[in-house]
Amino acid sequence: MINNTKNIISIAQKEFADHVSSPRLLIFVATFSLIVFVFAYQKGLEAQYTQRIFSIDPALRGFEGIARIIGSFAPLIGIALGFDTMVKEIKSGSLNVLLTHPVFRDNIIVGKLAGSALALALVLIISVIVSMGTMLMLSGIPIKDSDILRIGIFIILTFFYVLVFLGIGVVTSILVKSSSDSLIYNIAIWLFSILFSSVVFAGIYVSTGQTPEESLGFATELMGIAPSHHYAQLTIGKNDIGWGGFLGGDSKIQGIFDTRFTLSQWLGEFWMNLIVLIVVPIILLIIAFITFLRKDIST
Repeated sequence: MINNTKNIISIAQKEFADHVSSPRLLIFVATFSLIVFVFAYQKGLEAQYTQRIFSIDPALRGFEGIARIIGSFAPLIGIALGFDTMVKEIKSGSLNVLLTHPVFRDNIIVGKLAGSALALALVLIISVIVSMGTMLMLSGIPIKDSDILRIGIFIILTFFYVLVFLGIGVVTSILVKSSSDSLIYNIAIWLFSILFSSVVFAGIYVSTGQTPEESLGFATELMGIAPSHHYAQLTIGKNDIGWGGFLGGDSKIQGIFDTRFTLSQWLGEFWMNLIVLIVVPIILLIIAFITFLRKDIST
């Protein structure tokens, strides 16, 4: 048991180090952080105007917009961390070499998942801190302890949301035969989930002759299968996080940053979305674990 734990920690440390030192990932994360920074800069300049128009704390009101931009692009971080996690090891033959040592398959997959999850957490924390600091510096608005708590919850929600795409990436990397195929499949899943799902779902029912209200209702129900729907509900109170927010939203609480309501009221409104957002990535990681244990890596 002790040896297994040491093996997992060693593999996780190596995986984490490989990720944070990868030029490919660093370039991608820098691009993502720049996008968030530019958006946060814009929202910071708008903070005083927001304070006059809306009743919500302007600092947190700006985070509502940041939640949408992060929700759209952060899944790419999960994809970048997961799409070739296993396939590159299998193709290079390094897994066969590793298994000649006293290391079991479950040690390998658990260590790699843990290392990737730690790298993901680090990237998200840095990105949100950058956006938060930028907005607060430009707006000059003091932040309260309760606001910091809401931002912390937002980071946790985003972590589980992006963990879904990391899990999909790892599962795909185990099943496919090349990194390029894995990347294509993951990008397709991201595009469908973020950009096209609400439009496609609504279009299906509009084309069947349903009324707009009925079509929208059916589309909203079908959106329940998309993790982006649950993330959007929890963070901004909308039905979809995609560009334009095609399905809109009817939640009286506008997500975690709506300070007109307490966190207890927020939890009471969105507890089901929270459960789904936590359970889905766990299920995907379990699937990745089982799939890898059954995988033939002799080739």
